[in-house]
Amino acid sequence: MKRFFLPFVFLCLVYNVTFARQTKVYVLRLDSEIHAKSARMLDKAMKAAGDWDANVFLLHLNTYGGALDAADKMRTALLDASFITVAFVDHQAASAGALISIACDSIYMAPGSSIGSATVVDAQGNQMPEKYQSFMRSMMRATAEQTGRDPVIAEQMVDGERIVNFTAKEAVEAGFSEGQADDIEEVMALLGYENTVTREYKETWLDKLIGFFLLPVVQGLLLMGMVGGIFFELKTPGVGFPLGLAVFCAICYFSPLFLEGLAQYWEFLIVVLGLIFLALEIFITPGFGVLGILGIIGVFTGLTLSMIDNWVFRFEGPFNWNAVLNPVAVVSVSGFAAVAGFIYLLGRLYPTRAFNFIALRTNLKVDEGFVGVPVYEDISAGQEGIALTDLRPAGKVSVNGKRLEARAAVGFITRNTKVKVVRVEGGVIFVETL
Repeated sequence: MKRFFLPFVFLCLVYNVTFARQTKVYVLRLDSEIHAKSARMLDKAMKAAGDWDANVFLLHLNTYGGALDAADKMRTALLDASFITVAFVDHQAASAGALISIACDSIYMAPGSSIGSATVVDAQGNQMPEKYQSFMRSMMRATAEQTGRDPVIAEQMVDGERIVNFTAKEAVEAGFSEGQADDIEEVMALLGYENTVTREYKETWLDKLIGFFLLPVVQGLLLMGMVGGIFFELKTPGVGFPLGLAVFCAICYFSPLFLEGLAQYWEFLIVVLGLIFLALEIFITPGFGVLGILGIIGVFTGLTLSMIDNWVFRFEGPFNWNAVLNPVAVVSVSGFAAVAGFIYLLGRLYPTRAFNFIALRTNLKVDEGFVGVPVYEDISAGQEGIALTDLRPAGKVSVNGKRLEARAAVGFITRNTKVKVVRVEGGVIFVETL
């Protein structure tokens, strides 16, 4: 028995040393602007790390910043993570990137990299009003406090007499970073993990497609297509290309939001209800009144709410006004630009032949010979003919060698019966049997 027991114990010890002490490291690389796509990637990567039973979640960062609402969502996810979180700053972690880095348990920086400069700015790089800076300062302080870093330094990254932006060496000296490293392997060694196995998050083609449609610029263009297409369709008769464009843009806009759980069905229903109100106002009720106003409010509210992640309304910590104001601005600007653009396009297209494929623009005037009913100048009462079909009461007759629409003046007339015209009234020929 001993002969079999000792090798078994030896194999167990080998397994313990080789596999049981392995540290599972899950890596997510973010090397672009921070926006809704980045928050979505982090959420999916952290779920995958949890399913894999990862010990360490490493965020490989190189970003100049981006949307504050997306960064706040990512910060919250990192603070609530059940595993060790590490930020490896490779080149830059500016603005929103600094906030995300501070939310991790450890920060390691590559030589030559920097972190800080978290002042809130607009798309043109201009500093935003104080209420935005105050909100960012509070988030930086709260995050630094929770991860054991100096909240004063974190606040000074937003504003102050001199906005703080650390190099890799300065961050270590200030106690803001745990050390410098050239790559992920060195980071793991500095953390004391020798036997590690690494897995990196890889985007699928569907992830990339959804991420593309979640880009703010793309969402704005889709909104313009929806609003402009509906507006153009209402201005032209029939159902054509503008409505098709609006439907296509709506599918591309709402589908990714539904798939990612960012939008709820009730938000889409608000948009549909708003469109119904607008249709009732335009086609049924005269003028423009309550239904039209409710329709505009419904469409605007539904589109705005669909762009706001529902986590904002949990009211955990300071309310993120930026997460609400940004969608309001995108919907407002996109809607105005769409209507103005399609009005301009309508004016440019009207004189060209291309407009003939969109709408009929010929005016049918009476003085040019156009009338609403047919005129039979050579048909008069008393003329005889024959019924080509049964008249029950309408059908076809032949009078003066012409095939004409006619109606029986009394009762029904069978086919091949001789008939006589009794009157022509309102463009209709009335006949009776001989």
